[in-house]
Amino acid sequence: MRNIKNARKVLSRICIVFAFVFVLESVIRFCYEDWSKYSLIIVSQRERKELNGTLDTIYCGPSVTFNALDPYILDEKLGTNSFNLGASTQPLIGSYYLIRDTAENNDLRHVYQVLTIPMLKRGKKGRNYTTPYKQMCTLRWRLAYLAALKDESRVLPILAYSTSVKSYFQWSYVRRNIANRIGENQKLAKYKGRGFRNGGKKVYQGENAQERNADYYYWDGTLGLSQANEEALRYLKKSAEFCRKNGIEYTILLLPHPQESLNGAGDLDNLYECLNGLAEELGVRFLNFQLYKNRLTEFADDKFRDDEHMNTIGGETFSNLFAEVVSSAHPEDYFYESTEEFGL
Repeated sequence: MRNIKNARKVLSRICIVFAFVFVLESVIRFCYEDWSKYSLIIVSQRERKELNGTLDTIYCGPSVTFNALDPYILDEKLGTNSFNLGASTQPLIGSYYLIRDTAENNDLRHVYQVLTIPMLKRGKKGRNYTTPYKQMCTLRWRLAYLAALKDESRVLPILAYSTSVKSYFQWSYVRRNIANRIGENQKLAKYKGRGFRNGGKKVYQGENAQERNADYYYWDGTLGLSQANEEALRYLKKSAEFCRKNGIEYTILLLPHPQESLNGAGDLDNLYECLNGLAEELGVRFLNFQLYKNRLTEFADDKFRDDEHMNTIGGETFSNLFAEVVSSAHPEDYFYESTEEFGL
């Protein structure tokens, strides 16, 4: 009897400790987690939950995705019911588990995976592993995602936000962050719905243009796919395999960028050859809009807000073009075979 009483006391104390930690973590997250960064993700996730059972198409990828592919335009043109799951610095492991999470309650027919050089090359550093977790709607795939991450440096910031706070004495930041939470954030005005974000009116003026891009934005033609991160390639292949087994069309995409950005990106023809070969190996489609024949005129600097993200006009222009290409009987007619054909 005494042992039972002691066990109950220990159990009750453990429960009190867990409750205290949970409340403390919730308060810290409320005060310090950047609401301007995650508010759109949270609103998007709630909307996708409401659409469960209706979606047949999703768009995955990093931040260039959510400004470029407007589900409202695409659904009207293609007769789909889609959602844009693009998010800042989304890793391919995140894309894979978002596909599985969405397929859990939706009869998916199309998955479009946007790729960038950083998405292929970056390792643990410079990747946002928290956002895919926040985007997921099912507990099953959230837990599977955490188990797949393995490394505590990736898991801890998701489960214990306090481990990510660099300083607790940022009082002006805390006041501003709480005010944003209570009053909603102006960034929500850019959220158009179904994961799409309005790119705004800003026009790219050549900022950050340089002769050679930073390493993660640069493709070394002498290295080929060997420079790609092993985990990124593995989960790209897992996504394609899952889609193939479940009768889902999987398409790899490269989006247009300002020419100045592409000028410093290295041996792009080698990149395109590598992705073509990978697509053939996986039995999936590859659409390379960086080789779109009219890219230089239709996607000049006036269609971008910075050196990679499209503005409002750019997103609208690209969404209409994308719908035209994917519904064409001969999509190959829209593209050159190499960068040399641009005559630059």
